[in-house]
Amino acid sequence: MLDTAGLDPTDFDPRNQHSADEKLLVKFFHSPRLDKAATAEAGRNIFKDVEHISIHSPGKKDGVARPATPRDKERFPRHYQAFKNRMEMPEEGTLLSEVSFLTRRQVEELAFFNVKTVEQLISVSDTNAQKFMGINALKETAKKWLEHSEKVSEVDKLAAQLNERDEKILALEAKMEELMAQSHKPASRKKKQEVED
Repeated sequence: MLDTAGLDPTDFDPRNQHSADEKLLVKFFHSPRLDKAATAEAGRNIFKDVEHISIHSPGKKDGVARPATPRDKERFPRHYQAFKNRMEMPEEGTLLSEVSFLTRRQVEELAFFNVKTVEQLISVSDTNAQKFMGINALKETAKKWLEHSEKVSEVDKLAAQLNERDEKILALEAKMEELMAQSHKPASRKKKQEVED
């Protein structure tokens, strides 16, 4: 049996949706999501911030959290506008939490100072670097890690190209063998009889 406690049947009437929506706890936020195309291109995990929405009913522990749709933005325009007004630029690059050369404490400390990706860590100015003990060593490690990742990516791309070439060669060789086998087949009996006549 459905639990209908706390539901007002008039909430399901499309004309009353706005008043029902006002009772919900709605929050738009950014959440990193793996960008498969950029990851394949770079050879390392690249994340992009994606707009998400969480919707909770007051007094309920569970709710919905998922990528935001255009419909969500239309449905909750006040919440979305508030989110946009305090929004930071979305992060793009390799998240510091994804690399092994930093501890969790270092990742959180850097995030506090708005350094969230390897690329941002490398670009920390010398003036700002004075705030962190050992930041120059971290920047150097990040540079080497990024250079290594780029080299690995190039090697992976070359390996993929070689594999593709090898597959084409094998296909061509198989086709040649097939054509040669067909050209060396003895003439059919009909052709033999025509020759004999």
